[in-house]
Amino acid sequence: MNEEIGVLPEHLSASSIQTYIQCPLKFKLSRVDKIKEPPTTATLLGNFVHDVLEYFYTAYQPEERTIAAARQACTHIWTEANWADTVAPFLKKTPINDFRWSAWWCVENIFLLENPTLVIPDGIEYEIFGQLDGVLIKGFIDRWTEVDGVVTITDYKTGKVPAAQYMADKWFQLCLYALLLSELEQKKEFNLQLLYLKDGVAKKYLPTDEDFSNVRNTISTTKKEIVNSYDNSKWPAIPSKLCNWCHYKSHICSYWNPTNE
Repeated sequence: MNEEIGVLPEHLSASSIQTYIQCPLKFKLSRVDKIKEPPTTATLLGNFVHDVLEYFYTAYQPEERTIAAARQACTHIWTEANWADTVAPFLKKTPINDFRWSAWWCVENIFLLENPTLVIPDGIEYEIFGQLDGVLIKGFIDRWTEVDGVVTITDYKTGKVPAAQYMADKWFQLCLYALLLSELEQKKEFNLQLLYLKDGVAKKYLPTDEDFSNVRNTISTTKKEIVNSYDNSKWPAIPSKLCNWCHYKSHICSYWNPTNE
């Protein structure tokens, strides 16, 4: 009989799959034991900017999407959702006005990367939920559009542009979304794009059949390994530079805190 504290999640996501690959113990703590990580300035910034852009592209008609409208959207979301109270406990040394300026910088940069008046979304913050090779997957697509039978999947990023060797993880998520859209919406042709709003950089990628095959294999293999870890109560830690940004390192992780074993 399994003696785990929690149970396996009913579905996986791109982020949970990558979490297990990076560190099975972190997957256990976050997804099985459900020990929540507190928000950081970076995650709060990302959430706020995503909320603003969702509102901007849904509340305004294409011809209305100006810089002034974007400012209005920022103010509306900040006030309507009471973001001041949400972020204040977690900003630490970051003044709240600096947080707001960082967010505005990201929103404003959308005009450097695309012409918002030409964007006609087919889905915004689009929930996608279905099976790939028997594995239940759930995710949210920031935005997707279809033009002449080609679907462009867009993901907003508020962090810095990663080095080339770290881009594969980013494309994995969007390839996974493309596969689900192919299964659920019968879409066949895809373009992928990452909009790095802080730096004003757009990264674009045309996925191949090999990419999709690799994503399917990763999903199936990771699911089997997760079940095996759960059945055998074996969740090894994989220490890396990522540990420096891990909430569990300081007092929960048994690798860094051996008395927690």
